[in-house]
Amino acid sequence: MKSILFGLGVAIVAIIAAIAASSVAWVFWDAWKATDIEAFRALLGAFAGAFFAYLFVRFGDAMKKVFDRKEKNHTSLVRLQHYFNDCLNTTSDNLYIANDCIGVFTEARLMSGNRPIYMNVFHQYQLDTELMIGLTNLDFINEIASLNTSLKKMNESLATINRAYSQIRDAFISKTISGSDYLENARLTRDRCVQVIPFLNQANDDLVRLFAITNLLMKNPPFLVWVTQALVRTKYPKEFETLLERETAEVKAGMEAITKASKQRIREAEASQRKAQ
Repeated sequence: MKSILFGLGVAIVAIIAAIAASSVAWVFWDAWKATDIEAFRALLGAFAGAFFAYLFVRFGDAMKKVFDRKEKNHTSLVRLQHYFNDCLNTTSDNLYIANDCIGVFTEARLMSGNRPIYMNVFHQYQLDTELMIGLTNLDFINEIASLNTSLKKMNESLATINRAYSQIRDAFISKTISGSDYLENARLTRDRCVQVIPFLNQANDDLVRLFAITNLLMKNPPFLVWVTQALVRTKYPKEFETLLERETAEVKAGMEAITKASKQRIREAEASQRKAQ
């Protein structure tokens, strides 16, 4: 059925094109046969003007779409840098928490009778799957999609560890489970932290790789972005450190002046209150 409809559509388009071509050919042939050559030239000039105007409009529209697509890709790359940086910070925090938890729940401490309690929790990755929409590189899109899938699974695993230990910890604090049960679950939490560390390290490596890819792809910005970067300062000037030292001194002096004025107002207020008493 679809093939029949497709064939019918092609036939209709062909008929319309044939009618249009025949009409144009007839108009030009009729004008050519006429004795007024100037009228033919005017007709030909008008047709040529309209035709080339149409071509220029279509060409300009096509170039605008290309530029808009490239600019959207560049904007998405900038946003991805922030996204990857946030994910790297979250990974660093989670690695610290995992190693810290292992250090708290060492076998020596668990056997000492102290029954340590750990209050920190793993952080969730704030996933943003919409950033891929503006990209043009399919290989890069596939890598980001794979990363987001891995981070989503990581979120589920970390949430499970948080939930499992928090329930045991709260039960132990409320004295609804025995100390031995708590210690056994603390060991399970420690083992889960040991198991999750390799996945966190892999996520860190993947994020570093994607961040580096983003930097490489950003080295070919759209023309207007390149012009903006050339005209607007995007890096520290050569004398920045000297200027920064001077500005820092001025900021500190201003803060000290504000502090002194605040203390003076407090002393005056206290003195006024003592006189009133």
